[in-house]
Amino acid sequence: MVLRKRILLLLCICLPLQVIAQEFSEQSLKTLFTSMQERQAIDSGRRANKSSDGQSLVEPSSVQINGIVKRSNGKSVVWANGKNTMDSSIVDGVKVYSGSINANNKVPVMIDGKKVYIKPGETWSEDSGISDVGK
Repeated sequence: MVLRKRILLLLCICLPLQVIAQEFSEQSLKTLFTSMQERQAIDSGRRANKSSDGQSLVEPSSVQINGIVKRSNGKSVVWANGKNTMDSSIVDGVKVYSGSINANNKVPVMIDGKKVYIKPGETWSEDSGISDVGK
């Protein structure tokens, strides 16, 4: 009986030490949940200033805010250029800050390195800035 307790105690001490003693390289930890090819694609996308879903940030010629849904207990959704921000905050190469809609329902959008605030129904264009769709 005493021998069994000693063997069990020895195993409880030695097994965790063996796990701790294993060395993990940075590369093996980076590819813990992804294959080497997937990791290379993610890293190259980050270097090229792309979002995680592969859309690159480009300077738009125009941005139209079609509508918004503001939720009190969840993520707000913006429709810009006819597409929503449910899956990505990048729409047609434009960064849309759907979580930062202000009290006047203006949506912040990153254009030319600056935030521009556009209301639903308004369009921003390179030529004229912000204008109403109906005009």
